[in-house]
Amino acid sequence: MAQVLDELLEEIKSVEPLPQVATRVMQIAAQDDVVPRDLVSVIQTDAGITAKVLKLCNSAVYGFKREIASLPEAGNLLGTTTLVNLVLTSCAGRYFRNYGFSDPAATLRLWEQSIGTAFTANWVAGRQGEVDRNRAYTLGLLENLGKLVLARFAHEQAEELQRELAQGGDLLAIEHRLFGLDHAEIGARLAEKWSFPGVLVDSIRCHHDPQSAQIDHAMASVGHVAEMFVYRLKVGVTLSEPEYAWCEHALAECKISPSQLDALGDTLRAELQKARRILEIA
Repeated sequence: MAQVLDELLEEIKSVEPLPQVATRVMQIAAQDDVVPRDLVSVIQTDAGITAKVLKLCNSAVYGFKREIASLPEAGNLLGTTTLVNLVLTSCAGRYFRNYGFSDPAATLRLWEQSIGTAFTANWVAGRQGEVDRNRAYTLGLLENLGKLVLARFAHEQAEELQRELAQGGDLLAIEHRLFGLDHAEIGARLAEKWSFPGVLVDSIRCHHDPQSAQIDHAMASVGHVAEMFVYRLKVGVTLSEPEYAWCEHALAECKISPSQLDALGDTLRAELQKARRILEIA
């Protein structure tokens, strides 16, 4: 296992970085007194990202009654943190589309799982009332990036992983046994490599065990509950994959029950269909 772990850590280092525009946008957004036009001037240097951001901000998620035709207009209406999320969403799609998977269906499932978790985390944060909804969206989008590395690297172990899952095995325990660490830790290390804020790194690392979070228990709890709901709906999840155990502490932290989340199901599926067309994933 030591050799597998060493090779896996090298694989993490080899993952291509986020596009320069996305990295610069995150750096600017972390500064004090940033305004949307500061971000717009950077985003507009990339025509592809600009087009996808405009398509996303015109989706039903934001509910504007008129079409948003320019980035300055989008920035004034949405604010800086939402602009950052839209940039990250448009850039994250490339990893799910062109990441060397031998199975395109698996690629699509992982993307659906991530975008579904992002939408749900935004909604859960709104109910929780204290966690920033835009940061929650970012967490939901990126908390399972570690699965991409495992899917790319672990093709030889994939059959064993799926076989044990089908028999009711615990995903995190199986990953630890096969690789020496799980996808949450891998995702946290990727987030560190990409210079994400500490609260996001910590929440990615602890989204399966929110009580162990060192920076923000509530943020990690939102990420946990959002992913659990996506598993409950089988969004981007095969029928053979068992649900994780719900963390009662996280449900209490988010002031929500699984049954309340069920009402979001149809909306989530509809938004996934729209996002697939916008990001040209399918």
